[in-house]
Amino acid sequence: MDTPGGALWLIAPAVGIAWDLSPAEIGFLITAHNFGAGLGYLPSGILADRFSRRGLMMTGTVWWVVVGYAVASMATGYWTLAFLLAVAAAGDAAWHPMATGTMVQHMPKRRALALGVHLTGGMMAEVVGPLGVGILLAYYEWQVVFRLAIIPAVLMAVALLYFHRFILPSAEPKMTKADFGDVLRVWKTPAGLAMFGLGVSYSMAFVGLMAMSPLFFQNYHGYSTAWTGAAFAAMLLGGGIAAPLMGQLSDRWGRKQVVVLSAFVGAAGILLTAVSSHPVLLVLGVVVAGTVLAGMRPVYLAGAVEMVGRRESTALGLIYGVMDGLGALGGLLAGLAGTNDLRYALVFAAGASAVCGAFALAHPFEVRDVEVRLAPDGA
Repeated sequence: MDTPGGALWLIAPAVGIAWDLSPAEIGFLITAHNFGAGLGYLPSGILADRFSRRGLMMTGTVWWVVVGYAVASMATGYWTLAFLLAVAAAGDAAWHPMATGTMVQHMPKRRALALGVHLTGGMMAEVVGPLGVGILLAYYEWQVVFRLAIIPAVLMAVALLYFHRFILPSAEPKMTKADFGDVLRVWKTPAGLAMFGLGVSYSMAFVGLMAMSPLFFQNYHGYSTAWTGAAFAAMLLGGGIAAPLMGQLSDRWGRKQVVVLSAFVGAAGILLTAVSSHPVLLVLGVVVAGTVLAGMRPVYLAGAVEMVGRRESTALGLIYGVMDGLGALGGLLAGLAGTNDLRYALVFAAGASAVCGAFALAHPFEVRDVEVRLAPDGA
């Protein structure tokens, strides 16, 4: 499911080389992709809380991903490609509020752990994707490599034609306009606005790091696509391992401590990469930053859901949409910052991560009347 999106982190620089694009233009491809995802999150979250047949809806989103990325791989112009990536990402994004909303409903006392497990699955796809893409790009054009990256999503789409019937329906009554208004009112409070600021700055940092580090390795330091793919995969592998562990830690010890520490350590790791020239330090910096920032995501999302207390899919759809929709600008802004010197692209990402830490320091991370709904097996 997430393999095509994961492949894009290395596909975008390859497109840039093939079409002679600037860092800002390459960053905008990532921004367009993430902005499209932002548009898909909220409608998906609302529909997941309104309709009970989540299995069919989730199956449809996977087929949207398959068709969307396949068409994008055939684009012959820059703006056409940017538009098609946004369309494909909307389907990709629609999957996540439904899937994560279902998980946190059935693990109400271990929300961050549930979200971390979900993230780990996606991260594993993004580890395999860049690693394979980095090798294949040495032999094939980016269009061919992009199509090969879609194959896992095709297999999942076919499997869901049968397995969708086993996905549990929503445990809550259908969502009403009053319910949606209640969710929105929470986000209009000072704490809600701070949580949005935290999410947007976090996403800008993470997107900026992911979008610019492959270009930084290849164009600034001259490393191969295979080397870059391996470094990128190591960064995401660390995040995939850390996500459930950091989620479980925050379930026991509190969200705030984990988010604050992760944001500032992430900023330090990105700066280490920006100022280093030794390959070990370069990789160490991005692995540290990628690990803590990716691992922090489920902790932040759990804290955001707990502000609302119910309607998990809608709450997640809203925060995903704002976080990744506005946070998508991180790719473009990092590219603009690195137009003359790619080190400044990473400095921008580090600064965004530090701003995220400042928001986390100011936020109370209070839990609002969480209603416990147990799964049939009592999980």
